[in-house]
Amino acid sequence: MGLTTEAHFAQQLAANQPNVREKALKKIEKWFERISVNSDALNEETFLKIWKGIYYYFWHCDKMLVQEDRADVISKYIHVFKSIEYSFLYIDTFFKTMVKEWHCIDRYRLEKFMMLIRKVLHQGFQLLKNQKWKIKFINKFSKVLKNTVLDPSIDSAPFGLKIHVSDIYMEELAKVGADEVTKKILRKFLLPYCKVLCYSDDPSFLSSVKKDVFLYLINQDADEDTFHEFPVLQFDANAVQKLLLKHANMPNVRRKNMKIIYSIIKAIEDYKNGINAFEKILESQHSNRKLRKRAIEKASLNLLEDEEEYRTAKKSFKRTKKSSKEIEA
Repeated sequence: MGLTTEAHFAQQLAANQPNVREKALKKIEKWFERISVNSDALNEETFLKIWKGIYYYFWHCDKMLVQEDRADVISKYIHVFKSIEYSFLYIDTFFKTMVKEWHCIDRYRLEKFMMLIRKVLHQGFQLLKNQKWKIKFINKFSKVLKNTVLDPSIDSAPFGLKIHVSDIYMEELAKVGADEVTKKILRKFLLPYCKVLCYSDDPSFLSSVKKDVFLYLINQDADEDTFHEFPVLQFDANAVQKLLLKHANMPNVRRKNMKIIYSIIKAIEDYKNGINAFEKILESQHSNRKLRKRAIEKASLNLLEDEEEYRTAKKSFKRTKKSSKEIEA
């Protein structure tokens, strides 16, 4: 029995010969475009096989410029399908592949796969932009993320993968949609992370979501260079607070989850009153540095005093010893 088309592509994409891999990557775009005309030609199993091949293809990409170019090509395949349902399935199976393979990625290849994730997320937002930010498509996109990298359960996806997606989520949304995403639409993009705040049992993941998603909004106008790189997303502070409060009062939300949700609500309230959370953190760090400096200065003075006492005692001992010798003589 011969190989299926997708298995054949996967085999070629993972081949040892670079020219075979490159030809397969070019051919697959035309195949996606041609076969996606048929509404039932592709399924999750088909895409998972293809992504397995793409994963090994990208594994073999060594040079930085080549990696970036191929990551662009792979992520933009999202837009070649004749049906948007296939586009979402392409994204969904990509993240499922990353969940499965994340722990196999060594530290030398981690950075390039993180770049690929950023580019796929970016093109996912671009897909929604092309669809005029229709709510039904935003909901589909959110569902993809909630079922993979934004599942609140602690074992749903590797911690590093979850943290990376949270870290880049608002940045990539701002790059694509800052000029078009309304305050109402923005709240739709926050919903998956509201669920995380309610039901995640991982304190580090909760802390990351608080800082990189929700506090990101109120820190966009900070004087820090980090935030000047990206366009500003417009948001309704009162509406975001209400959204968080609504989720805090949902059934089965633990006390520790409520605590972090209320801390975000408080940070937004401070923002409304002209107190910037980012500046508060910097002030706290500056204060800690001052305290450390004082402690070091105090320790130095104590050391000098101890040394002076030691010198005095040493001189006194020498004088006593000399006097004893003179008496003996």
